Amino acid sequence: MNIWTSELQNIIKLLFGNAGKATDIEIAVCAVAAVILAIFALKWAGNSFGFAMADRGRSTAVIAVWILLALAATAAINIYAAPLIKNPALVKWIPVAACALILLILIVPLAMVLLKSKYLQTLLAMLISIGAAAGIVLLVHGALGMASQGGKDFKKTKERTDSINEIIGK
Repeated sequence: MNIWTSELQNIIKLLFGNAGKATDIEIAVCAVAAVILAIFALKWAGNSFGFAMADRGRSTAVIAVWILLALAATAAINIYAAPLIKNPALVKWIPVAACALILLILIVPLAMVLLKSKYLQTLLAMLISIGAAAGIVLLVHGALGMASQGGKDFKKTKERTDSINEIIGK
């Protein structure tokens, strides 16, 4: 079980961790923002496409099932299949292909039933919600990066101001 939890943590850090530079709080903020926006984007897209039962609860169920299945499949591939594959490019793309197949084969039909919609409309709504989640992750990382860089620059400015005040005070 420890191998599974460590692999899931690695996957989450890879998805939301800004290439290993992010802290745990930044990763949590990005993950929560991505999930919440994906839920609202699926609800909004569903309402725009005229899904009969597009609401937050059903959208949450669809997104939650997709996240759980995608994480489980990616972890299983990384634990069991990746050590056996010799091609490094294939190791990187197999989890992406597995997540895409899960989306096409399991999640879109589930969303069709829950949201009372058609396949292509549901697929497009899911892709919109995934794009929204990816966009918010980029924006949150950008905002957090600007804030941390601004703090560093402010510290440098404060040090310069203090040194100038010390020189003037003498």
